[in-house]
Amino acid sequence: MGPRKDTQKRRRQDGEGSSRGNEQVQQVHPLASWFNNPKALDTFINKWERRQFVSPRYINFDFIIGRNYRRLIEVIENQGFGTLIVMQNDYYPDLTIASISHMKYSPSNEGGYIECYIGGRYRVVPLTTIANLCGLSMEGYRFMGGIHPRASWGPYQLRTGLNAIGYNETRVGKHRLSVHMISTEMRILHYLITYTLLSRGGNHGIMQHDDVFLMWTMLQDHKICWPFIMVQNMLSLQGRESKHVGYGPVWTRIFEHLGVNLQGYGKVEMGENNLINDRTLRQMRREQEQAPQGVDEVEEEIDRMQQEEQDQQQPQEQVTMDALVREMRSMNQNMQEFRTEVRGHYEAMNTRLERVEGMVQAIQNYIGVEYKPQDDQDDHEN
Repeated sequence: MGPRKDTQKRRRQDGEGSSRGNEQVQQVHPLASWFNNPKALDTFINKWERRQFVSPRYINFDFIIGRNYRRLIEVIENQGFGTLIVMQNDYYPDLTIASISHMKYSPSNEGGYIECYIGGRYRVVPLTTIANLCGLSMEGYRFMGGIHPRASWGPYQLRTGLNAIGYNETRVGKHRLSVHMISTEMRILHYLITYTLLSRGGNHGIMQHDDVFLMWTMLQDHKICWPFIMVQNMLSLQGRESKHVGYGPVWTRIFEHLGVNLQGYGKVEMGENNLINDRTLRQMRREQEQAPQGVDEVEEEIDRMQQEEQDQQQPQEQVTMDALVREMRSMNQNMQEFRTEVRGHYEAMNTRLERVEGMVQAIQNYIGVEYKPQDDQDDHEN
């Protein structure tokens, strides 16, 4: 033990040890300076580097106001994430994934903070700083231990949440919750949750129970501490190797706040493809759902539809009655023809039977046997 300790001590005094190992790692990977030890870098290379990144989305308030999505506007104002959903700054997928891969969270009286090695230095970022950078509030529910406790979120609570968001389907059970069963307004809210607030990959056309719970909570005007929920969602990715990584614009603001040099790293600009607009609704197959601009337009649309219905009701009824009468007459004529045909076959059969009976009687008279009709024989036997 003695010689080994002396050797390690001598290496530390000579400036070798970890510095030499870091120099070797830096020559291998361009993000080596974002990790404080080779083990963290190795974990990033093996489990994080090939993960897919969730392309962020943003929305303009003119789009929401123009379609008169009043409930959505109320939710945004009450929750206070209006600044976050309109952020369209550039983002750095590689740096974001590297930071989330080894970040840690520590609670505190001020709301907690995250720790990670960023840009060659150990950094501490309070949640209050993230809230200020993204225009969020630290007030609201934190859902410690998960967004909702599984024991208290059963089928009844799920049905209550689905009714609150207007889910138009009676089958819940084990069936997947499709976003096609909710209104366009609620679907845009779900879109903002899955891409921005609770960023994740996978099939965004299927609602998870967590999505329903969050939407129900927001519609009940209960505030949510989004900085805490977002950080917890990032930490949950560390235990799931197949999960997508998001929150690119949020981390860009953190990097800029810390004064990190971002030159030389892969930057992605947000543009028209990241905007939630009419093209997004066409992708949702909701382009035919055009919300009127106001109450007056709604009343005019209702009056127009009622007038058209009244104008078309009488002609449609007349056409329907005439068609019914013609059909009944045709059926009566066909029945008469059928009766005539049956009567003709019956008379022809009787004629043939009479002819046969005459022939049988003639034969019996010729051989001296008394002829009796079939009905008289049966009566005699009985």
